[in-house]
Amino acid sequence: MSLERLKQFSLTLRQWSARVRAERLGLDHMGFDRLLLVVLGLAVLILLWFGMGREITGWDDAEEKVTFLQIGTGSTGGTYFPMGQALAAVISHPPGSDVCVPGGRCGVAGLVAIAKASAGSVANARAVADGRLDSALIQANVLAAAYNGSGEFAGENARENLRVIANLYPEAIHLVVARGLDVESPADLKGMRVSIGPEGSGTQADAKAILKAYGVTLGDVELVEVDASRSAEMILSGMLDAYFLVAGAPARSIEDLAVRGAINLVPIAGAPAENLRLERAFYSALIIPDGTYRHIESVETLGIGALWVTRSTEPNDLVYKMTRALFDERNRSTLISAHGSGRDVSLFTAVQGVPILLHPGAERFYFEAGILER
Repeated sequence: MSLERLKQFSLTLRQWSARVRAERLGLDHMGFDRLLLVVLGLAVLILLWFGMGREITGWDDAEEKVTFLQIGTGSTGGTYFPMGQALAAVISHPPGSDVCVPGGRCGVAGLVAIAKASAGSVANARAVADGRLDSALIQANVLAAAYNGSGEFAGENARENLRVIANLYPEAIHLVVARGLDVESPADLKGMRVSIGPEGSGTQADAKAILKAYGVTLGDVELVEVDASRSAEMILSGMLDAYFLVAGAPARSIEDLAVRGAINLVPIAGAPAENLRLERAFYSALIIPDGTYRHIESVETLGIGALWVTRSTEPNDLVYKMTRALFDERNRSTLISAHGSGRDVSLFTAVQGVPILLHPGAERFYFEAGILER
């Protein structure tokens, strides 16, 4: 293991322990101290066994094993990051931590997971397929394109080793504009300063498709490629007129702007949106309800599924246990508290709209749960 990876694992454990402390996990003071000692002990073990890769085995006369797992997310201003943090929390269960109890968390024995910020879906698909991430959150349309070598991945080898763990929740395509601008549809963006999200993001892929559907070329706008947090800052400072964001509603960066009364949301509806839905089956009609964002009434837009994805080479038993932990009722409150989209994570929609093969470990769980039939 390289020194850089060793530092990364050490940081992983420090972040994990800090999150545990912040959320307190319902432990009393002594309970937390015991858990923190476990985490610190794991950090020491990493230093001793740093050459062992993702797995560390054999200490204290017991054959325990620690497995590290990364979850690629998106920018910190979107939904993927808090949801990825919640996923990491519910599937993690380091050796020595307390057993599952009612109202607590129930993860995978020996697993330490960490959410990593990233450029988004396109970058995540490449990183998972190429072995630079163990798993990630990826939009359904981006995943299909990566698997088939089309769209944003045209000219690249098809990434046929990608596999789905679960369809988590629907994402809304937000078109945010500075309040006071006369923008009633994406067609009105011509001549404006528009952020389509960073390169490698699912937001950028969707923004390009939507602009094209409404007759707007990239040359028709003053193009900006920054993430949601930076886009929000630029809106406030008058440096940007509009930005796209694909995220589960409510999205943090948009909430902050809405509270200030600084923005409006533009509908993505009408014939161009309907044609886009017919051309690309991954899109669905979606309404962001009144009250989701302060001072903003309900708005029609398009939605798309957010999927948790891994590689075909990830161990079947590990993925089975991760999937089981994801849908364990004792973990549901953690998902909901992380973001409103956590309420939409459901076993009954986990295999709907999945554009590629399920991972065999996840598939085994869905058969056992009665969601799939043999």
